[in-house]
Amino acid sequence: MKIDLKKFLAAAAMMSQGAGASGCIIIDNGDTSATDTTTTTAGTGTEATTDDSTSDGSTSDGSTSDGSMSDGSTSDASTTSDTSESESGSGEVFTCTNGQTIPVGSVCDEISDCTDNSDEVTGCGLEPWQCTNGQEIPVEFVCDEVGDCVDNSDEVTGCNLNPYTCDDGTEIPEAWACDGMPDCEDGSDEDKCG
Repeated sequence: MKIDLKKFLAAAAMMSQGAGASGCIIIDNGDTSATDTTTTTAGTGTEATTDDSTSDGSTSDGSTSDGSMSDGSTSDASTTSDTSESESGSGEVFTCTNGQTIPVGSVCDEISDCTDNSDEVTGCGLEPWQCTNGQEIPVEFVCDEVGDCVDNSDEVTGCNLNPYTCDDGTEIPEAWACDGMPDCEDGSDEDKCG
């Protein structure tokens, strides 16, 4: 497993400040169980350590660390979810930044369910930055020399560089177009030079 140390440390810092305590966990090889997990009870600021907890913060008997029953929702449901019924009638839904809705239990689970990735950014309490293509990434990932946006706009537009958009939608710095070296994967930055 490859881990970007800068991103890991940023996430750890956010979690230590309570911003990531809404249920984000790391999934390794599809195993969503966690042992000896610290959770924060919404509104109280109290922490409890549970053993044998699952990905929704509940213990094997379905109760949470404060004794209430877990319904799989995040602790910040008041700011990130709608109480309207989803199409399947399953209960609370999270409204993605692009307007799409997903079940609250799918928010901040290390699996992007929103087409714009907002359930793994805004849904986890992280400050968002929107890529040119509409994808959402944490603002800490902008201009860090690692392309996190599918279109690479976090390393071009995000760094205040004038963009050249390749035919495949990827951004490169405008200064790289027509420089005699193809920088777009499709070579379109050199195809249209006169």
